[in-house]
Amino acid sequence: MTPFRFSLLSLLIASPAAPAAPPATAPFTFRDVATESGLLPAVGGIRGHAAGWGDVDGDGLIDLYVGAFHTDGSKPNQFFRNAGNGRFRLDDQPALRISTRPTAALFADLDNDGDLDLYVSSMPAPADSALAKKEGHPLRGCALFRNDGAGRFTDVSDNNAACPPDFGGRSATVLDYDGDGLLDLLVGEEPITGYSGSRTKSSRLFRNAGNLKFEDASRAAGLPADIPGYGVAAADVNDDGWPDLFLAANRGGNLLFLNDGKGRFREAPGSRETFAWPAADNDNMVCGVCFGDVNRDGLPDVVLGQHFKAPWTAPVPNRLYLHRGIKDGVPRFEDVTTAAGLVPLPMKAPHVELQDFDNDGWPDLYTSIVKFADARPHPLIFKNLGVRDGLPRFREDVLALNDFPTPEDRATRGSGPLFAKVLREKKIIYTAPGPAGDFDNDGRLDLFLANWWVESPSLLLRNETPGGHWLDVRVEGDPARGVNRMGIGARVRLYPAGKLGDPAALLGSREIATGYGYASGQPAQAHFGLGAATEVDVEVLLPHGKGTLTRKAVKADQRVTIQSP
Repeated sequence: MTPFRFSLLSLLIASPAAPAAPPATAPFTFRDVATESGLLPAVGGIRGHAAGWGDVDGDGLIDLYVGAFHTDGSKPNQFFRNAGNGRFRLDDQPALRISTRPTAALFADLDNDGDLDLYVSSMPAPADSALAKKEGHPLRGCALFRNDGAGRFTDVSDNNAACPPDFGGRSATVLDYDGDGLLDLLVGEEPITGYSGSRTKSSRLFRNAGNLKFEDASRAAGLPADIPGYGVAAADVNDDGWPDLFLAANRGGNLLFLNDGKGRFREAPGSRETFAWPAADNDNMVCGVCFGDVNRDGLPDVVLGQHFKAPWTAPVPNRLYLHRGIKDGVPRFEDVTTAAGLVPLPMKAPHVELQDFDNDGWPDLYTSIVKFADARPHPLIFKNLGVRDGLPRFREDVLALNDFPTPEDRATRGSGPLFAKVLREKKIIYTAPGPAGDFDNDGRLDLFLANWWVESPSLLLRNETPGGHWLDVRVEGDPARGVNRMGIGARVRLYPAGKLGDPAALLGSREIATGYGYASGQPAQAHFGLGAATEVDVEVLLPHGKGTLTRKAVKADQRVTIQSP
């Protein structure tokens, strides 16, 4: 196998954070900076339903695309440039200011030219839309935009298979499922006839044919017809170097599909039963899905996020499935939700991520619920307390910050009356998207939550939690060697300095990915909290068995890019 080289790019070196391990009782600390950052008032007055982070102009700062249902009295999609110093400015280029019913926004280098293109998945709008008639243009379905350089975009949606006009697109992710070095698109479709009016109700795998042209390869790749998906995610769950797929819907199944190493998928034996959820009031809508290594054993675990009809009457937990190893190429998962400390939630909680928000070395579990107390926002994050008696343990400190849900709230059956009360009292809110990303480059992951209610503002929550050291890792692949430019699918593992490759010393593992949780796109990099460690060894396993890259004695508190030659 041809050896790979790497280069180290330090974009930012921060002062060491202290102390390494915050006291167990310390809450996560966030501050809403939507107004001072310049996002508000521009991003106000929207029905937010998609959001994606990505550095579109290569300046080392992540930019933001916000998708919103365009209705009378609300705004269409918007794009914001990161101007540095914690500030954003609205970039009003017409190509991106489209009218959609968006369900995902992904920045990804789909043509391997070194800059990030944009894919927006959307439910199609009725042809007789009153707003379309009023404003003189139709509302759009899914859309694809080419980055022409420095973040100037051209719409290339027309006659593109990735943008079918009758498709009820939901969450989206990117992966290279066939190992050709080009990023493909997996897009879920809603499992019931609703906004989209779609008849097929089948999630799609769009194969990248090059030059931003796609073809529908769903059936050829082995995905059955009529497979729904509110949430989608991709990761190598059986350690063979090839990306596997998860589609979350519950109505129709929460399903795991395994890649055979040739770009064909089969449903993982037993996964339908393992990931099934009980219904509540005839409603069991599951939207969010993400992968992450919660117990630092090198195996990707799964979290699913609920979007049940009225959880304030009958609280519902988000569920954690622990990876229990691989037998005959098939991963085994166990539901450890209750044992791990994930309590039922009295609000819809569709978006989920596993990220280390206090940089103590253990990935926390976040969902896009925010409670308010003493005029401060408190996102609902389950703090990872580490492993005890063989199980990861989590604790949350947010639900008790105010009295929602009161007995009156719990007795409210309809979502309309309940949310009128929620908006009036300002005790709690949830959002569909809520992607994490370090917009100010201080080594702590921040949150953007796009609000659905026009009368309630979206939130940009700056992370001000004291914590440990950190390291962000990007992987730059070589398309000529069959590795996509973004390094999507590469698995990054960290070890204490001097213990490279020692499984017992593993500090953390993450796969480079974007497009997970729900309706969200994240920066394609692996963020690690390091706790007290100031130096680590880094191992990168390239996708499709293309090689392993290593770097020893990497200093903490910086961003690094590891490149193939």
